[in-house]
Amino acid sequence: MVGLDVLVVTTALPTLHEQLGAGVAGLGWTVNAYELGFAAFILTGAALGDRFGRRKLFVIGILLFTLSSAFCAMSTSIETLIAARGLQGVGGGIAIALALAVITDATPPQERGAAFGVWGAISGVAVAAGPLVGGLIIQGFAWQWIFWLNVPVGIVLVALSMVKIAETRGSVRGIDLLGLLLSTIGVFGIAQSLIRGGEAGWTSPTVLAGFIGGALALVLFVVWETRARSPMMPVGMFRNLSFTGGCLTSFVLAAALYGNGFVFAQYLQLAEGNDPLGVGIRLLPWVGLALFISPIAGKMADSMGERPLVIVGLLLHGIGFLAIALMASAGMGYGPMIIPLLLAGVGVAIAFPTVASAVMRSVSPMEVGMAAGVSNTIRQVGAVFGVAAVAAIFTAQGGYGTAERFISGFTPATIALSVITFAGVLAALIIRRPADQPSGASMAPDMQPGPAAP
Repeated sequence: MVGLDVLVVTTALPTLHEQLGAGVAGLGWTVNAYELGFAAFILTGAALGDRFGRRKLFVIGILLFTLSSAFCAMSTSIETLIAARGLQGVGGGIAIALALAVITDATPPQERGAAFGVWGAISGVAVAAGPLVGGLIIQGFAWQWIFWLNVPVGIVLVALSMVKIAETRGSVRGIDLLGLLLSTIGVFGIAQSLIRGGEAGWTSPTVLAGFIGGALALVLFVVWETRARSPMMPVGMFRNLSFTGGCLTSFVLAAALYGNGFVFAQYLQLAEGNDPLGVGIRLLPWVGLALFISPIAGKMADSMGERPLVIVGLLLHGIGFLAIALMASAGMGYGPMIIPLLLAGVGVAIAFPTVASAVMRSVSPMEVGMAAGVSNTIRQVGAVFGVAAVAAIFTAQGGYGTAERFISGFTPATIALSVITFAGVLAALIIRRPADQPSGASMAPDMQPGPAAP
């Protein structure tokens, strides 16, 4: 449910543009408000669950997600939709942070592998089916139903959780409220300036204030994390170059996935004239291969290490979308894009699980929980910046109105995302082979591909 709400909204962006009169900035924040709320509360939600009860916080997260889904469906303007999406992200972040802890507590040790396999399979289904489900709902009903769908599911889930899940707690950790505040302000300030810069002007006072204030907040966040008694993101972990390389690569991969998802779904509908269902079907070569390729990539990583697989995956994804950007033209049709989309789909199916594995192999067993939370948070922040960057370039070079004007923005934005993807290869180079990493660190369930996929 949480994963689908990223994917179906991507399919709905052209409809929101037409029915709510949303511009690039509004559409960007429809995605980013969710991601920002999600990123902010992954680590905080886990700490709250350990202190006050994992079932209690899991239920609170689902309730908040469900209520805010209803608010999304009732929104009559892009501004109210963005606010509701932010609350939805907070609820989703709390729920996801506690979901795997709940599964671990509820499952005997000898059955946890199978349980996490089910979790991973459902995550893969969300990735593959999201655009298709979004297209079916929007074309058959109305965009509001992509949110109404969550309400009955959420109500049933809360009722079952109260009956079937036992309450558990973990080791009590401090809540780093100042770190949460500084990191959220920093990411929000820079992201809103990127999204608004093309329209408001890059030298306008509000845009400059966002860049300067956001950068200052992030610097203060790093300084505070080195001194905090219970930091939400321990800076010392980044002395491990393999962990740092995995986190940076995860950031780049999420930026490419979300940025391309944001602009490419609109290209298929607004420049190529496809209906929402047609957009969902045409996205399948990109997002539907993970179910088949990711398990194979994971097994290969055990024998040859993650670094070569991550590099190959990033290169394939970047080359695929670079080819699409260079060939894009109004009325070109879908046929020439199939092979590049398949390349990109194979690339992301290889890179996504192996990046997660690289992060988890780089730390000791005692650190896997914190490593998973930190890397997931960085991945969600990468998604925010990917959408913000592509929105900034699109607005500066093109816009809505005609297919030609849309492509004028789509092409440079997609080329920029490909360059960012290729830059991720540099980060992947510092990932070490498993033989050079601490022994005993294995893949934690927290790092299974989840809602951060496109």
